Amino acid sequence: MLLFYDTQITAATQEFTFDRAESKHLTKVLRKEVGTEITLTDGKGLQWTGKLSLVSPQKVCAEKIEAKQHIPPKKRIHLVIAPTKSNDRMEWMVEKLTELGISTITPLLCHHSERKVVKVERFKKIAVAALKQSQQFFLPEILPLTSFQEQLEALQCPALIAHCAPTPKKTVSEYALDSNEISLWIGPEGDFSSGEIQAATKAGLTPVSLGTQRFRTETAGLLGCHSLYLKQHKP
Repeated sequence: MLLFYDTQITAATQEFTFDRAESKHLTKVLRKEVGTEITLTDGKGLQWTGKLSLVSPQKVCAEKIEAKQHIPPKKRIHLVIAPTKSNDRMEWMVEKLTELGISTITPLLCHHSERKVVKVERFKKIAVAALKQSQQFFLPEILPLTSFQEQLEALQCPALIAHCAPTPKKTVSEYALDSNEISLWIGPEGDFSSGEIQAATKAGLTPVSLGTQRFRTETAGLLGCHSLYLKQHKP
């Protein structure tokens, strides 16, 4: 399946015209011809299938064959994570979480955060590329950098906080995934501060462990989400 992404495509669209950059890519790089079937998504579950009707480096058009709206996953995973000092590591994580089907990613500004500025638009581009590569139809929502306190005040679903402090914890695999949405909080390389851990526990977040090893932030984020994903898709 040849998948493309566009925010303007709808189920009612009868003919779609690619922009000039994508048209050039289709003709010069992919060397597609009239009659080739392609698929577009809006990242919100739409699968629009069409057939190329006009192919040139300046303009490529496709006529609709059919459109299907996929149902969103019943259970949604929201990762709240302190950005890593290295942008490359954070971008790698965004790519993998998109492939996994995570619903939301929120960069979190903590007391021990090494990075206090993030390029959300860059993360979104990484996510779109991963969406097309993995042939999925739901793009994760990537929110702006939010302070720990703001995120705590905005909490609307059950949440888990993974930290290294010596306090009683459940492992993520032991947590009963009963709600339709859950958020997992991962701190920076220096971990959450003791004050943040206390505030989170007081607010009702469940302390969890990812195992006996210590992981880099991006590894912890991916591992934690994968553990929840496996519970989410358990037969």
